Amino acid sequence: MKRIESENQTNGGTFAGSVLARKSYLALNLAVYALFALGFFIAPVTLAGKIGITLQHSAALADLRAVYGGLSLGIGALIVLGLTQKTHTLSAVILCMLASAGLLLGRLVTMILDGPGDIYIYGSMALEVLAVILGVLLIRGRSE
Repeated sequence: MKRIESENQTNGGTFAGSVLARKSYLALNLAVYALFALGFFIAPVTLAGKIGITLQHSAALADLRAVYGGLSLGIGALIVLGLTQKTHTLSAVILCMLASAGLLLGRLVTMILDGPGDIYIYGSMALEVLAVILGVLLIRGRSE
Protein backbone atom coordinates (compact mmCIF):
# COMPACT_ATOMS: atom_id res chain seq x y z
CA MET A 1 0.00 0.00 0.00
CA LYS A 2 2.87 2.36 0.81
CA ARG A 3 4.36 1.74 -2.64
CA ILE A 4 1.08 2.63 -4.38
CA GLU A 5 0.70 5.77 -2.28
CA SER A 6 4.29 6.75 -3.04
CA GLU A 7 3.83 6.19 -6.79
CA ASN A 8 0.58 8.16 -6.74
CA GLN A 9 2.28 11.08 -5.01
CA THR A 10 4.98 11.20 -7.68
CA ASN A 11 2.23 11.32 -10.31
CA GLY A 12 0.38 14.22 -8.79
CA GLY A 13 -1.78 12.00 -6.58
CA THR A 14 -4.56 11.72 -9.19
CA PHE A 15 -6.23 8.44 -10.00
CA ALA A 16 -5.57 8.95 -13.73
CA GLY A 17 -1.89 9.36 -12.95
CA SER A 18 -1.68 6.29 -10.75
CA VAL A 19 0.08 3.06 -11.55
CA LEU A 20 -2.90 1.18 -10.12
CA ALA A 21 -5.27 2.86 -12.60
CA ARG A 22 -3.07 2.01 -15.59
CA LYS A 23 -2.56 -1.56 -14.44
CA SER A 24 -6.30 -2.02 -13.79
CA TYR A 25 -7.11 -0.65 -17.25
CA LEU A 26 -4.58 -2.98 -18.82
CA ALA A 27 -5.75 -5.99 -16.79
CA LEU A 28 -9.37 -5.47 -17.88
CA ASN A 29 -8.29 -5.11 -21.50
CA LEU A 30 -6.12 -8.23 -21.18
CA ALA A 31 -9.10 -10.22 -19.92
CA VAL A 32 -11.19 -9.16 -22.92
CA TYR A 33 -8.47 -9.82 -25.50
CA ALA A 34 -7.54 -13.17 -23.90
CA LEU A 35 -11.17 -14.31 -23.96
CA PHE A 36 -11.55 -13.25 -27.60
CA ALA A 37 -8.33 -15.03 -28.57
CA LEU A 38 -9.27 -18.21 -26.76
CA GLY A 39 -12.87 -18.15 -27.95
CA PHE A 40 -12.06 -17.57 -31.60
CA PHE A 41 -9.30 -20.18 -31.62
CA ILE A 42 -11.57 -22.80 -30.06
CA ALA A 43 -15.11 -21.99 -31.24
CA PRO A 44 -15.04 -19.52 -34.14
CA VAL A 45 -18.20 -20.83 -35.79
CA THR A 46 -20.24 -20.50 -32.60
CA LEU A 47 -18.98 -17.00 -31.82
CA ALA A 48 -19.37 -15.79 -35.40
CA GLY A 49 -22.92 -17.12 -35.43
CA LYS A 50 -23.78 -14.99 -32.39
CA ILE A 51 -23.37 -11.86 -34.55
CA GLY A 52 -24.89 -13.30 -37.72
CA ILE A 53 -21.73 -14.42 -39.52
CA THR A 54 -21.84 -17.80 -41.24
CA LEU A 55 -18.63 -19.47 -42.30
CA GLN A 56 -18.76 -21.62 -45.41
CA HIS A 57 -15.09 -22.40 -46.11
CA SER A 58 -11.90 -23.20 -44.25
CA ALA A 59 -10.43 -19.96 -45.61
CA ALA A 60 -13.13 -18.05 -43.74
CA LEU A 61 -12.29 -19.96 -40.55
CA ALA A 62 -8.59 -19.25 -41.01
CA ASP A 63 -9.23 -15.55 -41.50
CA LEU A 64 -11.60 -15.32 -38.54
CA ARG A 65 -9.13 -17.12 -36.28
CA ALA A 66 -6.32 -14.89 -37.52
CA VAL A 67 -8.13 -11.57 -37.18
CA TYR A 68 -10.16 -12.20 -34.03
CA GLY A 69 -7.99 -14.84 -32.36
CA GLY A 70 -4.46 -14.11 -33.51
CA LEU A 71 -4.67 -10.33 -33.43
CA SER A 72 -6.26 -10.46 -29.98
CA LEU A 73 -3.44 -12.75 -28.85
CA GLY A 74 -0.83 -10.32 -30.16
CA ILE A 75 -2.49 -7.35 -28.47
CA GLY A 76 -2.74 -9.40 -25.28
CA ALA A 77 0.99 -10.11 -25.42
CA LEU A 78 1.80 -6.38 -25.53
CA ILE A 79 -0.61 -5.79 -22.66
CA VAL A 80 1.25 -8.43 -20.62
CA LEU A 81 4.48 -6.53 -21.33
CA GLY A 82 2.76 -3.34 -20.21
CA LEU A 83 1.71 -5.01 -16.98
CA THR A 84 5.10 -6.52 -16.25
CA GLN A 85 7.59 -3.99 -17.64
CA LYS A 86 7.22 -0.33 -16.77
CA THR A 87 8.85 0.75 -20.04
CA HIS A 88 5.95 -0.80 -22.00
CA THR A 89 3.06 0.39 -19.84
CA LEU A 90 2.35 3.61 -21.75
CA SER A 91 2.58 1.85 -25.12
CA ALA A 92 0.12 -0.79 -23.95
CA VAL A 93 -2.33 1.84 -22.68
CA ILE A 94 -2.07 3.73 -25.99
CA LEU A 95 -2.64 0.50 -27.95
CA CYS A 96 -5.75 -0.35 -25.91
CA MET A 97 -7.15 3.14 -26.33
CA LEU A 98 -6.47 3.27 -30.08
CA ALA A 99 -7.81 -0.25 -30.64
CA SER A 100 -11.03 0.72 -28.86
CA ALA A 101 -11.23 3.91 -30.91
CA GLY A 102 -10.75 1.92 -34.12
CA LEU A 103 -13.46 -0.58 -33.19
CA LEU A 104 -15.81 2.26 -32.30
CA LEU A 105 -15.10 4.03 -35.60
CA GLY A 106 -15.81 0.83 -37.53
CA ARG A 107 -19.16 0.44 -35.81
CA LEU A 108 -20.06 4.11 -36.38
CA VAL A 109 -19.22 3.87 -40.09
CA THR A 110 -21.39 0.77 -40.36
CA MET A 111 -24.30 2.51 -38.66
CA ILE A 112 -23.97 5.48 -41.02
CA LEU A 113 -23.66 3.39 -44.18
CA ASP A 114 -25.77 0.34 -43.34
CA GLY A 115 -28.22 1.26 -40.60
CA PRO A 116 -28.65 0.66 -36.90
CA GLY A 117 -27.05 -2.13 -34.94
CA ASP A 118 -28.43 -4.41 -32.27
CA ILE A 119 -28.02 -4.66 -28.51
CA TYR A 120 -24.61 -6.32 -28.87
CA ILE A 121 -23.35 -3.49 -31.07
CA TYR A 122 -24.67 -0.75 -28.79
CA GLY A 123 -23.23 -2.46 -25.73
CA SER A 124 -19.87 -2.84 -27.45
CA MET A 125 -19.93 0.81 -28.46
CA ALA A 126 -20.65 1.92 -24.91
CA LEU A 127 -17.70 -0.09 -23.61
CA GLU A 128 -15.48 1.26 -26.39
CA VAL A 129 -16.41 4.86 -25.58
CA LEU A 130 -15.57 4.17 -21.94
CA ALA A 131 -12.28 2.53 -22.88
CA VAL A 132 -11.30 5.48 -25.09
CA ILE A 133 -12.16 8.04 -22.42
CA LEU A 134 -10.32 6.13 -19.69
CA GLY A 135 -7.36 5.58 -22.00
CA VAL A 136 -7.11 9.28 -22.82
CA LEU A 137 -7.30 10.17 -19.11
CA LEU A 138 -4.59 7.64 -18.27
CA ILE A 139 -2.34 8.88 -21.06
CA ARG A 140 -2.81 12.53 -20.09
CA GLY A 141 -2.42 11.74 -16.37
CA ARG A 142 0.93 9.98 -16.68
CA SER A 143 3.97 11.51 -15.09
CA GLU A 144 6.12 13.43 -17.54
